[in-house]
Amino acid sequence: MNQQASTHEKHQIRVLMMPDYRQDNPYQQLLANSLKTEGVEVQFPQGYRRVFPIFRAITTQNKPIHILHLHWLNLYLKGKNLPSKWLYALKVLIDVWLTCQTGTKIVWTVHNLVPHDTKFPRLEYWTRRLLVKMASRVIIHNHASLEPLLQAYQLDSVKVNIIPHGNYRPVYKEAIPKEEARKILGFPQQGKIYLSFGMIRPYKGLEFLLGAWEKCQNDQDLLAIVGQARGHVEYGSALVKKAETIKGAMVREGYVDDELIHIYYSAADIIVLPFQKILTSGSLILAMSFSKPIIAPCFPSITETLGTADWLLYDPETEQGLFNAICKSKDIDLEALSTLVKQECQRLNWDNIAQQTSQLYLSLISQEDNKDNSEVVAGANETDR
Repeated sequence: MNQQASTHEKHQIRVLMMPDYRQDNPYQQLLANSLKTEGVEVQFPQGYRRVFPIFRAITTQNKPIHILHLHWLNLYLKGKNLPSKWLYALKVLIDVWLTCQTGTKIVWTVHNLVPHDTKFPRLEYWTRRLLVKMASRVIIHNHASLEPLLQAYQLDSVKVNIIPHGNYRPVYKEAIPKEEARKILGFPQQGKIYLSFGMIRPYKGLEFLLGAWEKCQNDQDLLAIVGQARGHVEYGSALVKKAETIKGAMVREGYVDDELIHIYYSAADIIVLPFQKILTSGSLILAMSFSKPIIAPCFPSITETLGTADWLLYDPETEQGLFNAICKSKDIDLEALSTLVKQECQRLNWDNIAQQTSQLYLSLISQEDNKDNSEVVAGANETDR
């Protein structure tokens, strides 16, 4: 048996993932399930503790935790005004520092540089720059995000691992016939359906999508913007009113049950994601999981993720970029593009991701073992003297 395998068995790696966002996003559950096949035991916190929730979650587990795997920080960085935000920032930094004192290694997956709708970006960056100093490793999902991350967090690349965001194929039901899906949703049977699906937020540029759609000739085609404007009610209401004045456009604002997600994607011909900024997009990967052609800005992270399926990417700096991409989509071979999307999505399988992530965990524990062994040898030598 090789040394790496014996170390793996010796440790039976236990990971605590925080915060628990599985209810809103299946990403963490998919990652946990795939890691289980690699022999990694993944746990999630039970309940929420107001004071030092990370440290207390670590120290109250029945078995020792080797790795704390952090994801989104929003839950720990609350605060509607600057003083309260400062207080939460200090609390989370102390919380993570206390966790480090237990010997637990910290891995942090950075899903976005700062929250898209933050009111205090300088404080957010300051907090994250201190947090990465305490993290053993930082994970990002694509190479294109590396340089922005290093600059924003003043980070050394030696700490960064690039591991893709897996697809959502294992979670949602398979597509059903397009005609059946459209009938269920009350969509027209004729023409193409352009779908923009997901949380309705200003950074997604949906008002610009409606503006571009208004300029198009849409005798039979339909643009459907579907999602919940949680936390951005006024923005959502404004989109609904604007869509009512545009031929072939609609906004369905509200919660969408998971049981309907595959139906919406089955009904759609093309997915439109007019982001104003993005680091990693779950919406993009969800669309890829259903093998749908995608209209999106040619940001480096999106270009890298889509690979050869980039036919409908546009320059966001060009005024007519989105409009031109919509027009182009009416004339290309969508079936051929769908095939390319499907092929590119296969790269995002969870087996490879679990292997890379578990190897990262193991390397951190092995480093600690080597450090402990060195200290034992050094102590023995000192005794001999």
